[in-house]
Amino acid sequence: MHPRQLISWALSASGINKLYFLYKIQAPLMVYRSYLKSRYRTREITSKYKKQTSDFERVKDRLQLSSDWFSHHVPNWLALFEHYSMYQKEHLQALEIGSWEGLSSYFLLHTLSNAQLTCVDTWQGADEHRSGAATTAANLANIETLFDQNLKPFRHRITKYKGTSSAFFATERIRERFDIVYVDGSHHSDDVMLDAISGFNALKVGGLLIFDDYFWRHYPKDIDNPAGAINAFVRLKKGAFKIAHLQHQMVIEKTG
Repeated sequence: MHPRQLISWALSASGINKLYFLYKIQAPLMVYRSYLKSRYRTREITSKYKKQTSDFERVKDRLQLSSDWFSHHVPNWLALFEHYSMYQKEHLQALEIGSWEGLSSYFLLHTLSNAQLTCVDTWQGADEHRSGAATTAANLANIETLFDQNLKPFRHRITKYKGTSSAFFATERIRERFDIVYVDGSHHSDDVMLDAISGFNALKVGGLLIFDDYFWRHYPKDIDNPAGAINAFVRLKKGAFKIAHLQHQMVIEKTG
């Protein structure tokens, strides 16, 4: 995106809405900078990974899915995998908090043949699912079955933990084990903050912590949504990370 196009976007209704949201939630200055920088690179990334994205769309047709909240992230994940040399790592370890029907799990294992993935989920849905705002009761009853069916090709590369993320971290007590930690479980800020701190501790230096749904709003109070926790987290850990990407997802690299 040309700088003039970026300025034009920033002055558009969508741009003003996003920037106003950052203002309302008192986002740190580094978040503004990262968001605009990532926005600037969006078209370049989408174009560069167009073929690989299209190829995965065809692969995705094999899966049984009632929803798709992940595919639009594929170009950014491909860019991150390449930039951080994830393909070259031996015995890459990834942790996913919130796996749903397994689409993101499938993408990661399909794309990174060197990866082992730990999936943590209750498979009972979060607040937005149980309220009917994000899925139906009929779909919710079948989520774990679909996950198991979709991930059959990779069952030897998956560790499945059925339970809450807090129970998982309390049981495992892991430190600096994972190259990638994806936080997409409960979206209430209290839970996101706990997952952020525990996930960061479980992440190797140089690893990526990926937060889903930075701009997602479900709870009436902005502070109760994911961005409230993520902003508090980046203030808490300032100096120990750098933001690698921010659009709908925030990705940070652990540096210390």
